[in-house]
Amino acid sequence: MHDLKTAPAPARDRLLAAATRIFARDGLNGATTREIAREAGVNEVTLFRLFQTKERLLEAVVQQNFGPDAPAPAAPIPAPSADFAADLLAHGRTYEKLLQQNLPLIRAMIGEIHHHHRVSQQQVFRGIFRPLREALVQRLELAQTAGELRADLSPALLADLFGGMIFTGVLSRASNVPKDYSATEHLAAAVELIVRGAAA
Repeated sequence: MHDLKTAPAPARDRLLAAATRIFARDGLNGATTREIAREAGVNEVTLFRLFQTKERLLEAVVQQNFGPDAPAPAAPIPAPSADFAADLLAHGRTYEKLLQQNLPLIRAMIGEIHHHHRVSQQQVFRGIFRPLREALVQRLELAQTAGELRADLSPALLADLFGGMIFTGVLSRASNVPKDYSATEHLAAAVELIVRGAAA
């Protein structure tokens, strides 16, 4: 990633905010620098002076929203307790909040995953999910140590399976397809599958 923090703040900030919205709305390839500049209220020449290319603007958007200096997520990582099922439920709720907060940009990234934005996609997904995933893996390791989970199962694998269930539920609800179950029931079933299915 390039260091773009030296650009003048007001125009740069407006462009980053506009680019975040437009990349999420129109996709990475559908977004145009002209539309981003128009929405930011600046001349397109200013966009190119500050970022040179649309790809560098995307890098800056990813860095701002998901890089090491990004603001902390609104949903804090749950602290472990003595109740394994309650902890999984708390992790699931936090994961749902993170997905919902970032859903437009995530959908844009997924929709164009076969294109050339692989580095930005990886940074987005790492930035959103890595801290929570690492905390969940640690909680699953504690459950294994306590004899609550089978020792032959990988905590990382279980964390990914659990995260996949939550991710699928959020994407499915966002599509507005009617379901025979609620979001609460979906999350409870995901917790139950891990707690009972992987029980020692």
